[in-house]
Formats: sequence, structure tokens, C-alpha cells
Amino acid sequence: MPTFTALRAALRKATPARAWSVGERTFEAGRVALRSADPDDDEYVFSVTIGPTASEVTLWPEDPDWAVEPEPPTRGSAHAVAALLALEAGLEDLDEAEAPAEVIVSLTTRGDRLCIAGWLEQDGQRTPAPVPLPASVPGGGKQLDHLLRTARSWAGGQVPPRAYRPLLNGLLECDRVELDGAPIQVSRQPVDVVALVDRLGPHVRLRLADPPEVERAFPGEPDLVVAEGRIQPRGYGRLTQLEQHRLATPVLYAPHEVGILTSRRLPELESMVRVIRADDVPQTTKAGLQLRLDLRPSPGGALEVAPRIVYGEPPVAELLGHELVPLAGMHALPARDPRDEERLRAQLKRELGMRPGERRVVRGPEAARFLEQRLPGFTGEVHEQVNLDLFRIRGDLTPAVAMRGERLDVQFTVGDALIGLPRVMDAWERGESLVPLPDGGFAPLPAAWLAQHGAAAIHLVEGGATSGPLPSHLAPVAADLLTASDAPVPPDLRALVRVLRRDGMPELTPPDGLRATLRDYQRTGWSWLRLMERQGLGCVLADDMGLGKTLQTLACVLDGKDDGPTLVVAPRSVLQNWQDEAARFAPDLRVGALHGARRGKVLDALRDGELDLVVTTYGTLRQDADDLRRVALRLVVLDEAQAIKNPDSQTARAARSLKAEHRVALTGTPIENHLSELWSLFSFLMPGFFGSREHFDVTLGGPAASGDPRAIESLRTRVAPFVLRRLKSEVAKELPPRTDLVLRCPMSPAQKQAYDAAKRGRSALTTTKSGQPNRLAVLEILTRMRQAACHAGLVPGGSPDAASGKLDLLMEHLDELVDEGHAALVFSQWTSLLDLVEPRLEAAGIRFVRLDGSTRDRAGVVERFQDPQGPPVFLISLKAGGTGLNLTRADHVVHLDPWWNPAAEQQATDRAHRIGQERPVFAWKLVSEGTVEERVLALQERKKALADAVLAGQGVASLGADELLALLDDE
Repeated sequence: MPTFTALRAALRKATPARAWSVGERTFEAGRVALRSADPDDDEYVFSVTIGPTASEVTLWPEDPDWAVEPEPPTRGSAHAVAALLALEAGLEDLDEAEAPAEVIVSLTTRGDRLCIAGWLEQDGQRTPAPVPLPASVPGGGKQLDHLLRTARSWAGGQVPPRAYRPLLNGLLECDRVELDGAPIQVSRQPVDVVALVDRLGPHVRLRLADPPEVERAFPGEPDLVVAEGRIQPRGYGRLTQLEQHRLATPVLYAPHEVGILTSRRLPELESMVRVIRADDVPQTTKAGLQLRLDLRPSPGGALEVAPRIVYGEPPVAELLGHELVPLAGMHALPARDPRDEERLRAQLKRELGMRPGERRVVRGPEAARFLEQRLPGFTGEVHEQVNLDLFRIRGDLTPAVAMRGERLDVQFTVGDALIGLPRVMDAWERGESLVPLPDGGFAPLPAAWLAQHGAAAIHLVEGGATSGPLPSHLAPVAADLLTASDAPVPPDLRALVRVLRRDGMPELTPPDGLRATLRDYQRTGWSWLRLMERQGLGCVLADDMGLGKTLQTLACVLDGKDDGPTLVVAPRSVLQNWQDEAARFAPDLRVGALHGARRGKVLDALRDGELDLVVTTYGTLRQDADDLRRVALRLVVLDEAQAIKNPDSQTARAARSLKAEHRVALTGTPIENHLSELWSLFSFLMPGFFGSREHFDVTLGGPAASGDPRAIESLRTRVAPFVLRRLKSEVAKELPPRTDLVLRCPMSPAQKQAYDAAKRGRSALTTTKSGQPNRLAVLEILTRMRQAACHAGLVPGGSPDAASGKLDLLMEHLDELVDEGHAALVFSQWTSLLDLVEPRLEAAGIRFVRLDGSTRDRAGVVERFQDPQGPPVFLISLKAGGTGLNLTRADHVVHLDPWWNPAAEQQATDRAHRIGQERPVFAWKLVSEGTVEERVLALQERKKALADAVLAGQGVASLGADELLALLDDE
């Protein structure tokens, strides 16, 4: 028998040991047959059957390099080894080999479980496969042998799921495998699951599933599936254990989360496993990322700024917050680039200070500033859907001022555009730097012009100068603006300005019938009143007490008595004084008093033109307001006009309702407490002078009270032409000097005890909703403290016989004054304190008279005191005797309890320090040491500055809630 040494050596070198063993078993099993032989060409063709498949193998024994051509097995396979062994055994003389026995593994299914049975089949006959398998059976390896051996222990041949791995290994060595009676192939290649995305109601569901080619599945270790005629293990692609755990149960995505799923989650999964989407689930596309800015019109002429981070051009999806949202009509979302998204977010914040998806509406100057300052720094794509010229900044404004007939015309030009003064001032008052132009766009406010003329311009706008003929009260403002603009000032306007500024103002000859010699300042005063009347301007004569405001007014009334009747409204205490002064200085005037039981007759005489002057009280004004407002008056005069300081009071409303051609206010204290009193006064004199009360509080009153120098100056400038204020120290040189003194005194033990008890009431203060202590409660505690500082008997439960350091000092002071021949006025706001003073005066033998709200014969009491031989002490209630009295006999004034309104004390002191006083006047304030009274003195100084700021251009300080609470602080 020939040998094939070279062929064997070459094949041995190329064949693995295991494959050589399989080839040997195949030959021994007789599964090799010679198909053809050609010794001349040295070519032999064999049929080799391993497992269920037969393959042809061609050998060339004399050509070892190309000695075998297996089809389809490669050289070095078990098929070639089996053919070589057959060639060496001389099979070239054999015909067809006897059909060998085959091992068949039969699998049957029971639900999702597998049952196994092993068979040997030869010549169409099957017998149970023996265990162990005979060595002569080809295809029977150790794994198959072990599988069949183990299967005998499984009940009913049912394979446990944990044994699917050895089952798969054994099946791979088997000649033939059947599943439910049909042949089936076995493969180690796993069939990977897919990520299936489909709809579940309104949600989108993500889950792991077998691909469509999988027909059946058997869960185990590993899971086995049947796919395309093969049993294979189930695979999970590149899914990590964590991802497998996340997707072990289906994940539902709400409609607003679909963008996250499609653009971020699914692209991540696609790198690990195949993703299958249902038709109604958006696809994932590739699209570039870009930063863009949409500029769109917004209602009301505004500009909408909408920065966007979008994918695609045109955009298919937009980033809103941290979600990617498909745009309308789009059924696909791009895979996201988180790093690039964050880069564009940072860029947008840096360049525009905005977030993607934010919609910002900018109006007016804000829109212009955005285009001018922010947009040039934006490096993304800008998409304009609006005409940006409507929002851009144009050239500078040029002012033009001129009088056109009776109208003051103030315009600003930029190019062909004209802008009126109200539009410019509205922008300036709102703190804007730009003003809108009529045909779109903006212009910078004329900062230099406004710095010089802004306050005057606001006055003109608020006073109505831009909406009709120039109001007379705005003449000085208009003249200044015309002069500053090098525009001509009409002659009649110049004349009016001279009156208002009292600069070259003509001095009128006193009217015939005036029985008095006017002092120089009084001549000036009555002339000013008459000239202001002729110009139709209301005014305030605010001379100090005692300078003759009544006389100056009577001269004005007398000079124009033929033009109609005059109504004077005054406190009841000075009603008789007006009648007496009129009879004394203007006896030609027909005078009537609208007061008491004869009111009806006087009112009829007034209507019938039978009276030139009617005097009445504020109380009567309130009662007879309906009748008085039906009378056409030439002149209305309010004496002690601070009576209408509360604009909401019935008195103020009644005064404003009167019909008169001219209005005058007489008061030495135009401002007592708050600047709102000034608004109330001018709302009577010239309605609309300051605009609405709310506007006044916001633009002038509030800022001025807080010390704003621009508001103070504006307020002073507006008021100055209409207020004539002369101080006694300036014009009444003949008046003796006045000295203000403070006497401090210790409290008695009883006072101290009562004072400390009142002060402890602070601990019981309750607060309002705003968190502030109740104002009324604070005032009550302060009142009790001030009363105790005067006398313990004033406090509820206190004894009138208790000692008082203040009254002891008062008596020492009065004893000395009376002994030296002086007369004194003693003021207190509490009549109960005057009650405690009376017995001490009586005990000391000091004569006195008293005036308070219960006094009926006021004139008689005053006459008794004014008599040189009369009582030297006059006890007076501050409220009842603070105004309308001429008490020049007294040269000492004592204030027992300092009041936080300095104007009230000033008026009281002026009862003695007035024209007719020949001796120096001393004003004393008795203050208890270490008490709230000392802080009241400081408060008086601050409140006095409120009036001085407006009337004399000094600084402002006003009483606020914090200052009121500060009075409760410990000493």
C-alpha cells in the first residue's frame, strides 16, 4: 500500500489536534466515499460526511503544497484528514461507502420550555442513543455525550433554563438537530435584542425586544431564540449591565419628553444596539447647531428679542431650557451635541445676557439702547422680521423757543422731525435718556439744555403753557426761557414779569378814603395785591404777625370796591377785629358780618350788591357753602389761611367752591407742618397750579421734604412770585428787639414717678399691618409724658396738689416780673394746666385774666388786660388765643409746654411782639430736664426749616414717622 508521507506531513502541520481527531473518527465510522480517481493526473475526489452535511475533498498526493482542495472546508480541516486516511487505506478501489449511523437530538417544546431526546439513526431506523456514545459514531463529542448523559436525570427530558448553555454546546457537536420534528441548525452567533420605540396611548414607550426575525424565545441562561431556522443565544449588543438594568422594564416618555428621547437617548442607544422606531415616532436626524436671534414686532410698538439655539437650517428643532423641541411640522429630531449647546449657552449669556428660548419685549428707549449697545456684540445669526429703523437712535435734538401770539412755542428738531416739549419732559421725568420721535426712532435728550432749563420746562408743561395761551402765572418762567434762547420777549410779557418779580414794579397811590398813613413796606404790599388782582393772579400775603396784613388788604378792597363785593373768611376770634379795622381805616366801605342770627339778611344784602365787604368765619363758610358759591364775588380773602391746610377738609372744599375773580390768602405761616399744605393753599388760589395732589407729592412735595435740592429749588421758584413775605426784623425797624430764652427746671418726685410710668407704656405698643407701631398709641404715650413733665395732676389718677418743678419756676419768674412792673402772657395748650396755675397766682396775690375756648367776652378780657392798670398776667389757651389778638401791653411771653408746631408758638408770641410794642419782648420756654420736651425743641427747629426752605430757599427737614417714634427714645 503506497504511503503519502509528504501529504501527511503537510496536512498534519496545518490541522489542529481536535480537527485531526474528528477526521479520524469520521474515517473510522465509514463516512468517507470515493467519488472519482485519476491516477494519471494524481487526482482523487472523496465525499466526506461530518454531521448532517457531506462535502467533497480533492487530493493531489504528489503535490504537497496543493495536495488538498476541500469544498467548502479549508485545508487543514477534519474533512481532509478523513479523506487522507481513506486514501492511505486504499479506498480508491471502493465504490459507495455504507451509510453511517447518525446522532440525532430531538427537541420538543412545552410552552416556553424545551424537552430533549437523543437518537441514533442508520438506514432510516432510529434507536435511543446509548450513553456513552460509541466511539464509532462520528459527530459525538464530549459535550454532546455529557448532554445526553445529563438529560437522563431531567424529568420528562425537560431542560432546566440553567442548563441552556451546556445544551447549546452539546447541540453544536450533534450530527442533526430537530425542533418539533423539523430539522434546525444551531449557531453560537447571538441574535441581539433591539430597542423598540412605539406609542402607548399619549406616551412613547422604550423597551428591549427581540428583532422581527426571532420566531420563538426560551428564557434561560443564556436565553435561546429561534430565528431564521436556527437556534441561537440571545445577545445584548454593546449594552452595558447598567443599560440592561435600566431597560429591564419598559420606560414611558410623556409627550413633552419625546424630544429628550429622540434627540439624546436614542442616539446613545444606537451606538450600543439596533433601534427600531414605530412609524409615528420622530426619527433622529443629523443637523447642524446654530445660535440665532429673531427680532420681531410686538404689540404697542415694542420690539421682541428672541434668542434661539436651533438645529438645522432651516431649523427643525429648538432648545427650550434643557429640552429639545421639534418645530411645527417636523417629524424628526437631530441628535444632540451637549458640549456645543453649552458653548452656545455661554456665548448667548455673555453677549446678550439672555437664555435660549427667552422672549424679551423691549419698549421705547430700551429697544433703542439694545440695538445701539448690545446687538453689535452679538456674533450669531440675526433674523430681522421688523423694520429696525423704527427703534434706532438718530441725531441730536435742537431746541427752538418763541412766542407765537399768546402761546409759548417750545419745539425740538432732529432732521425733519419736530418733537414737542411735553414729550421731551415726560421722558426726562421718567429718568430716560432717549425720547421717541413721531415717525419712529429715538433721539438723545438734550442733557445740557435740560440741566439749565429742565425745572422751568416742567413748570411750563404742568402749568398748561404748551396746550393753550400762556397762563399769567407762568410769565416769569416763559420770559427767562425766551431770554436764554435769544428769543424776543413781548412788551406785555415784560410788564407782567416786573409785577411778579417785584422788579421795577410801580407803586400805587393809596386809594381815596383810606384813613391811615401806610409805611413803606405796607405801600409796597397793597400795590402788589392790587397789581396781582389786575393780572388775574392769586397770591399770598405772608408778612410776619403784626405787620398790618389787614390794613394792606383793606386798601386793596377799598381801591376796587366798585368792581364787586369782597368776602373775607377769618377765624371767629378776629371777626370783630376786621369790622373794627374796616370802620377805622376805610369808613367808606359798606361792611357786613355774615355770622350769627342775622346771616340771612347779610347774605341777601350781599346778593343785592348792597355791601362792599362781608366778613365771615370758617365755620359759617362750611355751613353756608351752598349759598355762598352762588354769589359772584370780586375778591375772596382767607385770613389765617392755614385753616385750609388739609385739602380734604370741608373747610378747604368750601373755600375752593367759591366763585371769585381774584383770591388772596393772608397767613404768616403758609407752611406749618407739611408741604401738602402749600398744595392746598394754591389749589384755592389758582386751581391746577401744582397739578394733581398725587403728582405734587411724587414730583415736588415728597422729594423736597427729603432734601432733594432740585425739588426744593423748583418749588421755591414756582412759589416765589406769588408769595410776598416780609419779616419784622427786615421792615419794622421801629419794633423793639425780641429775645427767645429756654428755662430748664428739674421735675419733682411726683412728676418723675408719673413720667416714668407713662414712658413704660412703650412696651405695650401694638403694630399695624405694615409693622409700624400704631400712630395714635404713640401720640397718646407722648401726650402722657409731656403732661407729666408739666404736672403730675394732668395725668389720669394724678393729684392736683402734687408738687411741680415747672410751676415752681413759673411762680418765681412771675413774682419777679410783676415786682419789676412787667406784664406777661402765659400760654398752654392744656386748659387743665391753666386751672392748676390759677390757685398759685391767687395764693401769691398776683392778679390775672384768662382766655380760652369757653370765654364769651373776648374783647372785654383783652381790654381789661390792655389797660395799664389791669392785671399783669394773662393766662391764654394756645388754641383760643394764638391768633387775632393785639396784646402789646405784655413784654414777656411764657410757653408752659413746648408744642412741636413752631408756627403756633410763633403766632402766640406775636400777640405781644407786633406794631405798637414799645419795649423789648422776651419769649420764655419752660422745659423739664431729661424729658421729651427737650427733643420737642429740636423738632421745632427742623419743622421751621420746612417753611424756610420754600419761602427763603433754605434746607428742608420735616417730621416723619421715624422722628415721631424717636421722641419715645430714652433720654
